[in-house]
Amino acid sequence: MKIRSHGATHLGQIRISNEDAFYLSEIHGVLAVADGIGGLPGGAQASERIVSLLERAYKPYGHKESQYELTELIHKINQIISHEVSIAHPETGAGSTLTLSQIQGDQLHVAHVGDSAAYIFHQGHLEKLTTDHTMEQELISSHGEEAHHNMPPEYAHTLTRCIGQPVDLKIDHIRAHLDPGDKILLCTDGLNKVIGDAAIEKLLGQDDSPKAICQSMIDAANALNSPDNVTVAITIIDSLDPATGE
Repeated sequence: MKIRSHGATHLGQIRISNEDAFYLSEIHGVLAVADGIGGLPGGAQASERIVSLLERAYKPYGHKESQYELTELIHKINQIISHEVSIAHPETGAGSTLTLSQIQGDQLHVAHVGDSAAYIFHQGHLEKLTTDHTMEQELISSHGEEAHHNMPPEYAHTLTRCIGQPVDLKIDHIRAHLDPGDKILLCTDGLNKVIGDAAIEKLLGQDDSPKAICQSMIDAANALNSPDNVTVAITIIDSLDPATGE
């Protein structure tokens, strides 16, 4: 497997602190983004703690292929953070989104909680792999797009699932086939809810450098006066061995 990855995060144009975090490992083909819940104490700490736990999980494998089942890994992370939150913030709670992906052979595995997002860019076309866990999306899924007519605007950002929930957490697991030339994008909602999928597709097709793409996406969001933190993590697939993933 030969890949190129890069991640970047930015404060945005309105927020006074950055509650986003990201993790990447080219060795293990892993990307992750986490968006701490704004308005609650401990949001930034929750996203940073997720990244530290991911680093701890993958570090022992060195250059060897990890054996993690992603949903199981997220359940373990949630148990740790839920316990820590109950001690540090017993009255208000704290939490974060988490979208985690790993390349295994010619397959992309994504485990997802919250309203960050994972995309795949294949042969010039963008596909969103994840579904937002928000009140807005829950109502649209149940009642169709007409649910927007009587929906409070805050529902678009009101999470129905997040890391830090003390109850048993439902985690989405998505799988997608990969080909050389594909691009994987993980982002927080400070990107995709500001510039939209059409702009994301265009930017992914304009460059072959993950660092340059990350910067162009952050610049595009900030040009639209992004009201939230903006975090982008990208992997470009140069070659894959379906049998070994090497």
